[in-house]
Amino acid sequence: MSGEGIVNSNYSWIGEFETYDENYDSDDVVVEQFVLDVLDFSSQYGSDISISYTAYNISGKPSKFPDYGDFPQTFVMRTYGKWWNEAPSCPVSIMPQNNGTIKSQDYIDISFEQEVYPESICIYETYNPGSVVRIWAGDNEGLWKLLWEGEPQIVEHGPRIFSPKINKIDFMTCLIRLEFDHSQLDYYTELDAVKLSGSRTPNMPVDLNNISSQVKGLKLNTITNDMDMSSALTSLSLLAQHYNALLEDINQEIESPGQKSGPFDDLPDETILRIFSYLDLTSLCRCVRVNKHFSRLASDAMLYTAVNLKPMWYCIKSKTLQYLTPRCKYLQKLNLSWCGNYGTITSHNFIVFIKNCGKQITHLQLDCCKYIDDECIKQISESCRNLKELSLRNCFKITKDGFEHLINISTLQRLDLYRTAIESEPLIEILKHSPKMQHINLGSCVHVASMDEVAHALGTYNRELISVDFWKTYSLTPVGVKALANCSKLEEVDFGWCLGVSIPGDSMVALANGCKGLRKLFMAALRGITDRDMHPFVNNCPHLQQIDLLGIRSITPQICLRFLTTLKELRLFDISFCDQIQDELVQEWRQQFPHVSIKRSFQSDGSHFHQHY
Repeated sequence: MSGEGIVNSNYSWIGEFETYDENYDSDDVVVEQFVLDVLDFSSQYGSDISISYTAYNISGKPSKFPDYGDFPQTFVMRTYGKWWNEAPSCPVSIMPQNNGTIKSQDYIDISFEQEVYPESICIYETYNPGSVVRIWAGDNEGLWKLLWEGEPQIVEHGPRIFSPKINKIDFMTCLIRLEFDHSQLDYYTELDAVKLSGSRTPNMPVDLNNISSQVKGLKLNTITNDMDMSSALTSLSLLAQHYNALLEDINQEIESPGQKSGPFDDLPDETILRIFSYLDLTSLCRCVRVNKHFSRLASDAMLYTAVNLKPMWYCIKSKTLQYLTPRCKYLQKLNLSWCGNYGTITSHNFIVFIKNCGKQITHLQLDCCKYIDDECIKQISESCRNLKELSLRNCFKITKDGFEHLINISTLQRLDLYRTAIESEPLIEILKHSPKMQHINLGSCVHVASMDEVAHALGTYNRELISVDFWKTYSLTPVGVKALANCSKLEEVDFGWCLGVSIPGDSMVALANGCKGLRKLFMAALRGITDRDMHPFVNNCPHLQQIDLLGIRSITPQICLRFLTTLKELRLFDISFCDQIQDELVQEWRQQFPHVSIKRSFQSDGSHFHQHY
């Protein structure tokens, strides 16, 4: 789709596309366009074999705005609020001091038909707005520029067009990334559309003095009279962009010999190293530039046993890995999630780094790294023989041959395969060789032909299992649910949208009897569940804290009240679209049980809502 329109009378409309007079200077035209395509995203509530709640629903013009509520035609991500961070499956953060004050949990990359200099971004939010925390613009060479950032917001219920004032940039773009922090959300956020407005005329004022101060060794007197001043300004601005402070700090080591360290000269090296251990990666790299003393200490390999590059995804390139290689000889934990896409890191770059630095790695997070392929997995299996955690969310290039290499690792305790192409046979073999497995995410793994066989393997070989996520894996049936009862240490299970479990038989009785330590139970959209299937959990699982019964139409107010009165640790209770539960009753329960966050989704037209920020 090309866009909403062109703000100029010289354009005439032909269907949904526009033409204009070739003699007219189009650089002055302001182009308004909606999303043409979705290039990448970190999570979605929907499934890849469905159209409901998927990322691709953000394409085109708004379909629901200004209606407000829960609509399958919108883009929805998988988490909201604090609940997933409090669940047993939540991983421990690697190098948390590197996360910064604004933390992103999800992203989506969207493209538009025409490249423009951005003047405004309008985000159409149709349910629980407020989670957008960053807006980026990208080019064709892996360069990203921040247009806007801000803390997550607590916003009144109602649809809105979120259009913050954005920074000017010095290149045209048709690639936009939105980042989200769901921590303040009361329930799932939903996005209907995104509109990019801009022109082909540069709109960024250039300050020569500022540019010259940022680019080392560049003198303004190098601009001679016979040079085209416009070209000079553009070149200077782009050069400043490529060599901004953060890229220098991360990817270059510059010493200033002869400088003193002040009071630090009186401290033993061990004390300075302890102080440095609390610094984020950017600060460490800046310390390298102070003098030779600081450079030696800030480069000490003991400071790089845990490295988190995810917050810096926008400037991580192959030379970043080269810079870190001599410092990472004791590397144990690495988070490269979101890094290196659009060609800035290749499979070869990654393989060389893991070969040099992977011998002691125990935790490896590679979410949404599109360059991870079979050869990368092979190198991981050869180098990281003590690996405990491996996260491969949204890594699409790994085939059956690649996954089979993981059979060689017997130490895995946590494995995240969300939206990968894992198949039944290699997955079962991995489980057989991983007796210490505690957490596994198989959400949206639609290539698994028989999830029942996988569940049987879990119940047979993985008795230490604590959490398992089967989200939207349609081949799971009550046979597989029953097999999980052998995992007596199970604390968390997600059967959401596993439609094959809709008529559970006695499988829920077996699960509740065998897994009495359950703390999180998600059963969204299991239409055939009744009160009879829920009673065993009330009677046998006193530690349940999070329960999702969204869309279970047959449950009655009686079983819901039993959950609320009996389970003293219950904190989250989702009964959205449960037909027999009336809204008035939900309001009574919210007052009667204020310690429980009772969720109730709804839909409405836009007649009473319309906000524009």
